[in-house]
Amino acid sequence: MPTSPNPKHRGAKTRHASARQRGRHASSYGDGFGRFAGITTLALLPGAGLVATGRRKVGFLLLLLAAVVLASLAVIAVSGGVVNRVLTVAVSPGRLLALAGLALAIGAIWCLTIMATAWRARPERPSPFQGIVGFVLVFALCMIVAAPSAKGAQLAMVQRDLVTTVFSDSSAAPSAAGAAKPKSKAKDPWKNIPRVNLLLLGSDSGADRTGVRTDSMMVVSINTKTGDATLVGLPRSLQNAPFPESNPLHAYWPNGFNCGSECLLNAVWNQAAVQHKDLFKGNNNPGLTSTRDVISEITGLRIDNYVTIDMAGFQGLVNAMGGVDVTVHQRLPIGGGEVSATNHTQRAITGWIEPGKQHLSGYKAMWFARSRHSTDDYDRMRRQRCLVGDLVDQVNPVRMLGKYADLADVFKHNLTTDIKQDQLQAWVVLAQRMKKGEINSLPLTSKVISTVHPDFPAIREYVQTALNPKKPSAPASTSTPTSTKTSTKTSTPTPSLGSTDSKDAQDLAEVC
Repeated sequence: MPTSPNPKHRGAKTRHASARQRGRHASSYGDGFGRFAGITTLALLPGAGLVATGRRKVGFLLLLLAAVVLASLAVIAVSGGVVNRVLTVAVSPGRLLALAGLALAIGAIWCLTIMATAWRARPERPSPFQGIVGFVLVFALCMIVAAPSAKGAQLAMVQRDLVTTVFSDSSAAPSAAGAAKPKSKAKDPWKNIPRVNLLLLGSDSGADRTGVRTDSMMVVSINTKTGDATLVGLPRSLQNAPFPESNPLHAYWPNGFNCGSECLLNAVWNQAAVQHKDLFKGNNNPGLTSTRDVISEITGLRIDNYVTIDMAGFQGLVNAMGGVDVTVHQRLPIGGGEVSATNHTQRAITGWIEPGKQHLSGYKAMWFARSRHSTDDYDRMRRQRCLVGDLVDQVNPVRMLGKYADLADVFKHNLTTDIKQDQLQAWVVLAQRMKKGEINSLPLTSKVISTVHPDFPAIREYVQTALNPKKPSAPASTSTPTSTKTSTKTSTPTPSLGSTDSKDAQDLAEVC
């Protein structure tokens, strides 16, 4: 009969087996809190923590995916097309939605790998204090990876909301008759469109006036091949503005908007939107339509697209950019001037913008653009063109990113345009060309036109000559050799700083 084993021996074997199991657990997953903390922190490198805890296949797969992503970003950076690729995504609602989903997915998966690593590397019997510290560590590491992912997703959705709100779907609203229609998916979307004309309107719909007053009117004519742009500023006080026969107001004003000093160019909007709205059946914005038609008649340029921004939105734009640097040529009042065309009460002057190099907030930039109490409309037009150029030159994407949600909100509530969503890719291409091109200023001042009795055929000829200048003829050859090189520049004198007297298109940097 076999001898039954000693109970003490059985207990010893059990204790030895438990010790061996604890040893295997400790050797595989960490034998202390310090090791746990180190391996868990290692999980910030996707997959590295899992490799350290024995899950090598999953860990190496995540490391490989991370390496592929980093290598792809490096290739994009080296290729030099980072800005263009970012802008391409930024104007596509579908890609923005995918980007938001991808950002959230990356953050969630990364956080899960941190928690999985922490679970596998946990000490066998942590103290209560170690348990609390371990939880805090895992939470902090998850926040490190989740917060940027959530912020990226938020920015993508903010941008998507902006694109879908401001830019209409191509099927939602018809384009203006004859407007340029770039093909965004083409290699060169502007191949068959040599020039595009964008109407910029700054509106002021204050509580002290009826309707909308377009105090800033400018046509940006862009050479789509070179990116060169010419800013054509129009005087707000221009009289006898012509309505084309296609516009219902032509029947009222067949010889132009000629009721005297009250019928100025900046009153065309209200003439259509307030006084004669009933003539524009089915038109949701007769003021814009009529202003666009009249400016097209004045300049002889087909207006392809428009952008309007309210002055309140302009302040928000400048503030979101962190302000704007301008050159002030003479002391400008903040305030002053008559309350309105029918209320001749003078506004109080509440401050001044001093001469010299100035960094202006949104409020002061607005008054820099609109002040005319101590100057005239022509100087104000020059300042407006200069301010547009300064804003374009000084855009700082890094600075604006921090305030992008506020900036997008400004655009959503204060900016309107008829550029369609499916045209935005083409405008990205054109914007990149404009950054390399030149910006010129074409002043329609009293040295060029009469605002009371304007010669519109002469204005149209003047605009065309500025946009299509004749190439300087080659100098006549002589029989006497000379070592002096002959300049190919024209003999037109360079205008003085801030001058509005030139009849030629001027480099904006020289004007400002």
